[in-house]
Order: sequence, then structure tokens, then C-alpha cells
Amino acid sequence: MSEDALSIRYVRVLVDGVERGGVSRSCFLQAAQWDPQQLEVVEGRIPCSEFGRLIELALDVTGDPALGLHTLEGVRADSVDLVGRLVAHAATIRDALDWLLRLHKLLGDERRFHLIESDRDVTLRYQVPRGLSARVRRFLAELHITGNHLLLRYFSRHARPVRVCFEHAAPAYRSEYRRIFAGAECFGQPLTGIVFDRALMGAARRYHDEEFYRTLCELADNRILRLARGTSCVDRVRDFLAAHAAPGKATMVTIAHALGMSTRSLRRRLAAEGTSYDVVVTDALASKARRLLSLEQRTIEETAHAMGYADTSAFHRAFKRWTGTTPRAWRLSSK
Repeated sequence: MSEDALSIRYVRVLVDGVERGGVSRSCFLQAAQWDPQQLEVVEGRIPCSEFGRLIELALDVTGDPALGLHTLEGVRADSVDLVGRLVAHAATIRDALDWLLRLHKLLGDERRFHLIESDRDVTLRYQVPRGLSARVRRFLAELHITGNHLLLRYFSRHARPVRVCFEHAAPAYRSEYRRIFAGAECFGQPLTGIVFDRALMGAARRYHDEEFYRTLCELADNRILRLARGTSCVDRVRDFLAAHAAPGKATMVTIAHALGMSTRSLRRRLAAEGTSYDVVVTDALASKARRLLSLEQRTIEETAHAMGYADTSAFHRAFKRWTGTTPRAWRLSSK
């Protein structure tokens, strides 16, 4: 059975939270042995266990055991990415939650949110992933429930949850829960979720831009459809290298992590599509190098740097290996 994967957007949120916690993103990513370009892959995925490792590191380097509660503090719901913007620009809380549930495939392989309505209350439940350490599971519970709480407050400034439930026991920093949830928090519960008055479902944004909202809806629908149809592994590798700031330096480990799989799985997927890693990468690097060389205002030296080579001669050798000719000869022949 393959491991569940999560959207790269979770890593972006974590990195931003670590930075607000006083640790620069460059230091954190270097400690994590992560290429910053991995964060730029819009539909990138990472194994759940890898995200757990990053959370462990974040908790260690910030020294903040309550990082899960603090990560989203000061963040506007509409400033995160497509998912955050779409949820934040919905007309009502009900519309926002409908989209949150519908967009689960953009967040990860598994549906983690469940909505339960009664005559009086609504419970938005978060299913915490299993197989992770206790403090990682607590971080994930804190992150998602805090985000849901902020969503309620975004639509209704004075909204107060009836209960904020956590499966884990009360931690030593329980006072932080009290500060954020105003005493509505309770621990050792059978589920993790936030319970609020059903009347809040109709709470509406004061200013609703219907045209902008429709644009976001269309974009979300397109991404969901693309996921449903599936994108070939070959195209995903090519897209990653095309967007990478230094594609010539991207390693197989970096690419595999960015696509949410192991190097072994990457090789297997490419083989199933009738090609190999070396063939796809060579083709992608050659295509990008030729495209950069076709720009008359860009020198060969500048192209070498753009491809990730500090040494121009190394770029010459690589380009000849990819294409069978030199950068200068290709540029002359293409005129």
C-alpha cells in the first residue's frame, strides 16, 4: 500500500511559520536538506512521513512546543494560496466549508475534514493522520483547528465556538489554548474538531466580489479536473525542471521529493510510461538551455548561471552531452 501524500502547500505554511518564529527559511530548508525550488511546484506532493520529519525539525529549531497554535497567527485566510483564497472569498461560511470539503484532493490524498450538522450545532472534524509521533499529530491538530477557528472569525468577527475538541491530553502550554479559544477547548476527546452554532453557517462576507470569486472557482475546478485525469510523471518532471531556478543542479532526490514520491517510485513510474529518468531529464535540460540560448540578449555565461553552473566550461560539457553540440555552435546554427 502506498503512503499518503500531502500537498506542498503544507510545507509552505510550515516554512512561513518557522520564519515568523525567528528562524530564517534558508536556515530551516538547509537544515532540512530541502531545495527551495521544491516549494514552487504548484501541485507538488510529499509523503506524510516526510512532512512529519519537517514538523519535528521545525519544533526543534524554533524551540516552540506550541508552534502548531502559532503558525497561522497573523496570516490572512486569503493570503495563503488558491485554497485559502477561494475559501476566504466564498459568500458565506457554508459556501466556504463546502469548498474546503470539495478541495480535499488539492490538500492531500485522504479526505481529512468531515462536516456533521445537527439541529443546533455544526461540527467540523479533522481526522489526524496516524503513524506519526505524538507531538507531530498534536501539531497537525493544532494547525488545522486553529485554521478553522480563524475561518469562523474571518466571516463573523465575534464568532465563538461552542467547543474546541482535541484527542490529545492537555499540554504544558494549555494557557495558549485558553488565550486563542477563550476557554472553549477540551482535551482527551473522542475526536478532534470545532463545534459551533449552526446559525453561523449563514454568516456572510461584508464585501463579496462575485466576479473574482467565479474566477477562483473556475481555476479550482480546472485543478481538480487535472488531478482526476492525472498528469503523466514525464510532464511533472519536465514542469519541475522548467520552473527550477538552477535545473542543472537538481538531483533525482530533489525531484522525487517535489513530486511526492521516492526515487524508486519515480524510476518505476517513468518506466511504466516507456522512458527513463535520464532520458526525461536530459530532454528537459536541453530544452530549457536551448530556450535560454535563443534569447539574443542573454550571453552564454549568463545562460550557464541560469542553468545552475558557476563554471561556464562545465555548462559547455553538459550541453554537448545533452545535445551533441556546443552552446555556441547551436546558437549559430539556429539563427
